Amino acid sequence: LRPKDAAREHPPPAAEGPEDKLVHIGFTSPGGPEFNTDKDKNGYRYDAVPICNGVINAGASCELLQYDPSKHAEFEKKLAAYDAYIVRINPGQLSNPGVPAGAQERFDTLMRKMVKSGKPVWSSPDVQVQMGAKDALVKINSLSCGLPDTCAYYTPEELKTGFKKTAAFQPRVIKQNRGSAGEGIWLCWLQDKEYCKSYGAASLGDGDKLKLMEMNDNHVEYHTVGEFLEFCVNGPGGKAGTWKSVFPGKYLEGGKEAGGQLVDQRLLPRISEGEVRMLMVKDELFQIIHKKPVEGGMSAVGGINIPTFYTPDAPEFADLKAKFVDHDIPELLPAMGLEGEPLPLIWTGDFIPADGPEPGSTVYIIGEFNCSCVGISNFG
Repeated sequence: LRPKDAAREHPPPAAEGPEDKLVHIGFTSPGGPEFNTDKDKNGYRYDAVPICNGVINAGASCELLQYDPSKHAEFEKKLAAYDAYIVRINPGQLSNPGVPAGAQERFDTLMRKMVKSGKPVWSSPDVQVQMGAKDALVKINSLSCGLPDTCAYYTPEELKTGFKKTAAFQPRVIKQNRGSAGEGIWLCWLQDKEYCKSYGAASLGDGDKLKLMEMNDNHVEYHTVGEFLEFCVNGPGGKAGTWKSVFPGKYLEGGKEAGGQLVDQRLLPRISEGEVRMLMVKDELFQIIHKKPVEGGMSAVGGINIPTFYTPDAPEFADLKAKFVDHDIPELLPAMGLEGEPLPLIWTGDFIPADGPEPGSTVYIIGEFNCSCVGISNFG
């Protein structure tokens, strides 16, 4: 669906006569190019026109509409002319400097209103929040793509009790809920002490030592358990000591209602082989991307990877496709309490390889879902 270069410069014309009228909703942030790195010179996302063209080629109409928070009531009136809404606004942009206060909340409320009216929204605020939240990994831990020993912490007490038990048993990955480039995702290894033989047989003390690697840039730090937990709750300094991380910790800040949470998963050592991204268009697999870390790294997030692109029928990933696309996807939204909501229009699942039950076999475990304005690589 790659359009001609000229077609990328302007919104596509509306198709004549289609029964279904869709609209692509975007937003140009104040602040110029620095706050709009995902957009072309006309203020549209690089993949906006290709997405609209794809809808038109499928037999519907699709127009481009930019959200202006200062003209919210006027925008709401325009929405009445459409049957469904494709929301392509990057998370956080409606909270950028210069945007009227409360814009994100007003926009989300309006989209929920459209959902209640029976009109599809891809993706609705509830789908973005619940499917994109890290504790979605807990809700789907019984599916073939999940890890049964995945747990979530919402309070300092839960974090301290739970992490001290899990980290005493095996290496772990601790993931904050916020962020999408690996910040606040820590690989955790026990130092100078043997792991216990079974889960719950031991609990670490505040003075036990950890080796930690943050996945946004693969830098390594060494801290005590007490320092790590203090950093997770209250940030660096004081009892947490000095940290190299450029991000502030405080992962539980605001509580569960504000997205404050940490997810604790078993560390899969084969993560160093890279991650497999399944790029989905609703329930259809569009593309497979293997993201290998650069030499010496363990993280393939953000731009720190070497990508290889595969077609949906690539034999290397036939088993993963069968298990995830054919089996797990119909169960995803009900498992997250989103039954009745449509799947996101464009979304991804990132998978980590692990040893399978048979010698030499491989299974893939979900590490993250992303349905908040996922980009399409071939469109920039």
